[in-house]
Amino acid sequence: MENMKILEAVADIAYVAGFHKYSSGDSRLDISQYIQWAAEFEKIHQTTNWDEADYIFLIEEFTDRKIKAENDFSAILN
Repeated sequence: MENMKILEAVADIAYVAGFHKYSSGDSRLDISQYIQWAAEFEKIHQTTNWDEADYIFLIEEFTDRKIKAENDFSAILN
């Protein structure tokens, strides 16, 4: 499947977000956000050698940073 990398990233990001109980309250918005995050993750790591890097660690770290940024932004708005 041609888009397998991006689909895997979306699934992993959604899993990590769910684990942390992250939700905006709008599931369509969340899914759109996870797709955007996955595209960003794939762009950042387009040259990463996955034989040398820990994919799970990096995608969890990336998602954690994104969730923290969203939570910080929401706190500013409220």
